[in-house]
Amino acid sequence: MPDYPARISPATANELDAAQTTLLGGWGTMNFAAVLVHHPEFYTVFMPLIAKVIAGTNLPPHDRQILVMRTLALCDEEYEARHHAMISQTAGLDAATIVAASGTKTELSGFDATLAQAAADLVRTQRIGDATWNALAQTYSQVQLMEVVALVGTYVTMAMLTKSFGIQLEDKDTFESFTQKRDYV
Repeated sequence: MPDYPARISPATANELDAAQTTLLGGWGTMNFAAVLVHHPEFYTVFMPLIAKVIAGTNLPPHDRQILVMRTLALCDEEYEARHHAMISQTAGLDAATIVAASGTKTELSGFDATLAQAAADLVRTQRIGDATWNALAQTYSQVQLMEVVALVGTYVTMAMLTKSFGIQLEDKDTFESFTQKRDYV
């Protein structure tokens, strides 16, 4: 994966005003949040969207992670992919499934392959193909079908943000500390 140079540095504690500090809460060490907080108005809109499509979704955690990992792979995105590999482990995906979902080829079987195809359709044409839609509709409610589209769209946007801003991965200790901070699977 390409290494994009940092274009917008994470805000440091001494750069933040009281409102930005409150917005960050306990996530000031996460580079994504510390970069986005430079634009508080955007932060207050975008971060709740991420929380909804990840922690507040009606999709099962396993399925959500297949969709996210495949989307990020198709976007050639590294920052969020590293974070979501860790989240995928917490959600119960085994190492082989995480590797397969992180690829750009099918390599998955059953419903996981259908999820990967949905992500591929959305990234490539911004529309889930009829056969894939019908396969998803055999398992998912209308709300869940809508959430598939919103989830993939949000993570395409995340890829644009992380790559364009050059958001760098946190150091190993900070990165590993996020496991304890996340209160969702």
